[in-house]
Amino acid sequence: MSAHIVTGPAPGTTAPAHTVTGPAPGSDAGRAADNRSIGKPQGTADFNVAAIFSHHMVMQRHRPIPVFGHGKPGTRIHARLFEAASAASGGPKTFAEVDGTIRPDGSWRITLPPQEAGGPFTLELTASNGIQLVFHDVMIGEVWLASGQSNMEFELHSTREAAQAIAQSADPLLRFYNTPKSGDVGDELFDAERRSTWQACAPDTTGTMSAIAYYFAAKLRRQFGDTVPIGIIDCYIGGTSITCWMDEATVESGDAGRPYWQRYQQALAGHTEQDFHDMTLAWKTRFDHWNAQIEAARAANPNVSWDELNANYGECPWPPPVTPHSQYRPTGAFTAMVARVAPYAVRGVLWYQGEEDAPHSASYATLLRQMIDLWRQMWRIGGNTVHGVSGYAAHCAELPFIIIQLPQWIDRATAEAHADPLDWPVIRETQWDAARDIPDVTTVCTIDCGEYDNIHPYDKRTVGERTAAMALHTMYGHRDIAAWGPEPVEILLESGPSHAAPGDGAVDGAAVLVRYRHADGLRFDGTVPGTGNTGGLDALSRIAGQSGFELAGEDGVFHDAAADIVYGSKAGGDNRGSGAIRVSCPEISRPTAIRYAWRSWGPAPVHNADGLPAIPFRSDVPQS
Repeated sequence: MSAHIVTGPAPGTTAPAHTVTGPAPGSDAGRAADNRSIGKPQGTADFNVAAIFSHHMVMQRHRPIPVFGHGKPGTRIHARLFEAASAASGGPKTFAEVDGTIRPDGSWRITLPPQEAGGPFTLELTASNGIQLVFHDVMIGEVWLASGQSNMEFELHSTREAAQAIAQSADPLLRFYNTPKSGDVGDELFDAERRSTWQACAPDTTGTMSAIAYYFAAKLRRQFGDTVPIGIIDCYIGGTSITCWMDEATVESGDAGRPYWQRYQQALAGHTEQDFHDMTLAWKTRFDHWNAQIEAARAANPNVSWDELNANYGECPWPPPVTPHSQYRPTGAFTAMVARVAPYAVRGVLWYQGEEDAPHSASYATLLRQMIDLWRQMWRIGGNTVHGVSGYAAHCAELPFIIIQLPQWIDRATAEAHADPLDWPVIRETQWDAARDIPDVTTVCTIDCGEYDNIHPYDKRTVGERTAAMALHTMYGHRDIAAWGPEPVEILLESGPSHAAPGDGAVDGAAVLVRYRHADGLRFDGTVPGTGNTGGLDALSRIAGQSGFELAGEDGVFHDAAADIVYGSKAGGDNRGSGAIRVSCPEISRPTAIRYAWRSWGPAPVHNADGLPAIPFRSDVPQS
């Protein structure tokens, strides 16, 4: 039996918006939910399985495979994974069989032993009450969960290369599951889950997939060939704070998250359920009207600018009202999405989020670590629940995270007012520090991938493929694939005369030497994202204001600085893989602090020979 595959948004989701941190353009763009039957085994209240299990699913290879759901306590369950009969085999070949019992609280979980990549298989779940759920065309391969907010949500059909990418996307071994977007566990979510299903990539399905996740998965498919299926679990909501992806106990547990919860409670105070209904309806009416106007204007003139759209139709009505049912409330997405997907076996998590939390950037370091810990607890499988294997920890490390670092962005009004709050650099620093401090966490630098006055940059191919390169290098053993840009490893104070860019002459005072690794072919390339070495800019030297570097003295005031590559460039000597840049500023006689690309939007021209950008950073300068 095969399933009729459908796609589309979860019921109740809304049309796209141009907002500061809200839904990505094109996300759930006015598509009505498809209510046709998809032949998905549903089960009953006495025995059912989590919504993520459907025909065409991909399950993680080389890991214990949890299968879980709810039902009547005491009911016995038998799970069987087998390969259908063929002329060669002469009959079905069983790969795994496991028995279990529904717990007193109504939950159940049984765990199949690890399998090699392959398929198609059939997963058969039989309960002692006579209910049987059978899932066909099941593949074993590599599964990743893609999560976060709008830039992860940004769907393939909205990208600059959408038409070509979608037309060429047919791949029966690249599959995805769109987790229904919700912040509330109720009938609307249950209905969406009944209609949710895994889908194979094809021109009529791939457009609704996360663009970053698609490009990530497609690169893995090209690398692995036809032997390893790839599955993506899309699990994201635009405009969500990191606290939306955490449980209440964690959010309230410390000074970082508690203010979020207090602001949420204060917004609810004094309102009734009818108030929440009326506020939501009024907002949605305005929001849908605004989107209809924007859609019509862009259809009439695809090149119309957002400045013109906002002048004609006003700013997007955002944010939506705070209610106890909102997708955007603290804990909402965790409760209605993450907790209903976990612990479906995955290789790791792709995490792209942080824009919404920029105004509270000082708290983000703590919250990010708390969220990672919480998710790892959700995906941790104790040895006593694993049948026939020695426990999850014996087979893999903690749930890996690949964090996509925020790119450059600033809105035009803030830039023209010279009022950059410098929150995004702090978020970027937190994301990079997580990779240095937390085991099995890596961070992908995208400082060169942003767009001025557009928080949703259209180039998702670069980000997705760069993230795939990181996974292939760090997790799959492909050490020949470049994954890192230049990373500072040492800051040195150089006394005596220093030199600015050629033609500027000697500068009295001290310079700062920044030593880098991953710096073969170290060079300056362009200035801000979207520029290259045009207009005669030097690849080995940059004047103040174009280098991206700043120095501060004892007063703590930063000044633009000049920078020279002293070795590690293509013209350099034998220091392959390492490099150094000398930074100097005539206004600073004795530098005490240095920073690079420490702006929401500004010059960030340092790259290596692989075209990967240098990591933004700030540091004190050790005094000799």
